[in-house]
Amino acid sequence: MASEASEQRPGFNDLLAELSDSDVVVEVVASTGARRPPELAQAQRLQDAVEGSYRALAGPVQVSIETVAVLEEVGRRSLSLWLRVRAPGDDEASQLKFMARGMLAIIAWIDGSSTHQIADLQQAIRVLAWGTSVTTSAHPVLPSSADLVNAIAAWQKAKSGLAAGSSVRISTNNGSVDLDLGKSIAEPRALLLARKLVNHSADMIFVVEMPDYQATGEWQLKHGSTRTLAHSQPGTLLDSFYRRELDIRPGDALRCRVDLETSYGPDHEVLSERYRIVEVIEVLPAARAADVQPLQPPEPARRDATPELETTS
Repeated sequence: MASEASEQRPGFNDLLAELSDSDVVVEVVASTGARRPPELAQAQRLQDAVEGSYRALAGPVQVSIETVAVLEEVGRRSLSLWLRVRAPGDDEASQLKFMARGMLAIIAWIDGSSTHQIADLQQAIRVLAWGTSVTTSAHPVLPSSADLVNAIAAWQKAKSGLAAGSSVRISTNNGSVDLDLGKSIAEPRALLLARKLVNHSADMIFVVEMPDYQATGEWQLKHGSTRTLAHSQPGTLLDSFYRRELDIRPGDALRCRVDLETSYGPDHEVLSERYRIVEVIEVLPAARAADVQPLQPPEPARRDATPELETTS
C-alpha cells in the first residue's frame, strides 16, 4: 500500500486479494503528524470521484455504487471504503472491467500528463475499450469530453479536501494507483475548447413557460421538448410586455427571429446552445399555440456558419 508495509495487515491484504471486477477500495491515510484517521467526509469526496468516473465511462448503462464496508484503523491513521459497482446488462463483466481500467486511466492522465489535452485521454480510453470484450457485441459508447471533465473536476475536488501529507490509494481487481496529491488542475472546465457558431439567425417558435415578470431580459421558454433561457434585446415586441401594454402568459407562444450560439466540445458534441431574441414576429395565445408545430433552424445555415475557436470558461 502507499503508507506502510503490507505484511503488517494480513486481513486487509486478504480483502484485496479477493476483489472482483465490481469492487473498488479507496484507502486514505492521514499525514504522519496527524493524531486521528481522516474524516469520513474526505473519503466520501473520493467516493464521489470514483462514481463520477464510472458514470462518465458507463455511457447509456445505468451504474449503481454501494458502500460494502468502512474500515477505520486508528493505529495507522487510515480510513478505507470498500465499494461495489453494479452495471446491469448482458455484458456486465466486460463493462465493469472496462470502467475500472478507464477510471485508472483518468487518474493516470490527471497525475501524469504534461499537456492535459482531453483528446489524449479520450484516445487512451478508446484503446482500453477496444482491448476488452465489451466490443464483441457492439461498438462501445465512449465518454464525451464534458462527462470526462466532470469526472476530472470531482477528482480535483477530492484532492483539494485532503490535508497536506495525506496519501490515497485506489485498488481494483484490474490494478491499483496512488494519487499524486501534488498534481492539480486548477480550472478543469478550461480543458474544454469550444467551437462556437455565432450570429446564426433562424425563425423559431417557443412556448412560454415563464414570462419575464422581473424585466431581467431572460425568458423561460420551451422549444419542442427542450427547455431553455432566451435573452431578449431591446426594440422588440416584448418591450410592450414590459410596459404592460401586451399580455403574455405561460402557455402562449412566441414566433421569433433569434440569433443562435452553439458551443461544441473538442469531440464535436454540443455543449450548449444560446438563443437571443432579436425580433418577435407574433404572439400566439395558448389556444393557437397548441396547434402550431415548432419551426426548426435550417440545417444548411448551421453548416455554412463560420466557426470560431474559444474557451468555454
